[in-house]
Amino acid sequence: MLLIRLLEANDPSRFKRHVENTNLLDIDPDKLSPEMLDKIADHLLSRALGGNQRAVAEAQRLIEVGETPTIEDCMRLVEKEPGK
Repeated sequence: MLLIRLLEANDPSRFKRHVENTNLLDIDPDKLSPEMLDKIADHLLSRALGGNQRAVAEAQRLIEVGETPTIEDCMRLVEKEPGK
């Protein structure tokens, strides 16, 4: 590790740590694959529903049948489930 740090300090142009930043505002949704869009949608659903996987599954079910659920709808349906 010491040798790596010395190389980074003495010749940063060759040995510096590389970090790639992606600006999400620059991403064109039309160029993303359906799989990538699904992953983004799943992540956003999970974040919006506080990580409640039952609520996420309920939201996905409602979306698949053509409805437009709200966060409140999904949370309310999950709370009404008997035995859970």
